[in-house]
Amino acid sequence: MNPVDPSTLRVDSVIGARRLSPYSAACGADAARAVRLYSWNIEASAALLGAYAALEVGVRNAMHGQLTVFYDRPDWWEVAPLSTLQREEVRGASEYLDARKPGTWTDGHLVAELKNSFWEGLLVNRLHAALWNPALVRAFPNFTGRRGDLRDRMERLRLLRNRAAHHEPIHERDLRVDHRFMCDVASYVSHDLGVWIATHSRLPEVIDGREDTLDGSRPTRF
Repeated sequence: MNPVDPSTLRVDSVIGARRLSPYSAACGADAARAVRLYSWNIEASAALLGAYAALEVGVRNAMHGQLTVFYDRPDWWEVAPLSTLQREEVRGASEYLDARKPGTWTDGHLVAELKNSFWEGLLVNRLHAALWNPALVRAFPNFTGRRGDLRDRMERLRLLRNRAAHHEPIHERDLRVDHRFMCDVASYVSHDLGVWIATHSRLPEVIDGREDTLDGSRPTRF
């Protein structure tokens, strides 16, 4: 079924005036363009989340792999110098898995359950000598910059991912820069991971189609 121009549907009443107001302001109170921009924002968010999914798995697996080698055990979090908050995060993930998969979950399940902020937290100044120098630097073999800059870039992408996942406006951002940052961080982990995201992500195409979407000549798809 071909998509119908959302401005011809009564989706504005479903979205709600308050939620639509930032889009209306961005479109000079043009109601039709505002609804199309809202639809474009959903499309852009969906495309961004797809690319970020590949990046997220690649980064955490690389970090987990190097810490497993360094500590010579897959449950390295039991002996690594984590903060109290980080240990609470590990415990919370373990308890969640105990409830969902009693007696059957593996270290890989716990790695997948830990939040993105947990992995960022392993790149803080306090852990530079303990984790970055002996292990985590090798999780990003193509990175030659400062650890703090890498962490800042990862945080920027995580916060953007959270906005997209919670249906917040991302249309005012320079999403081309964000996409380049995703490809860059992926390439720090693996050249092939960077190429995979760069050649499979729909986000550049969605960005290119923004003005045509607002004019009504290009339909959006989620």
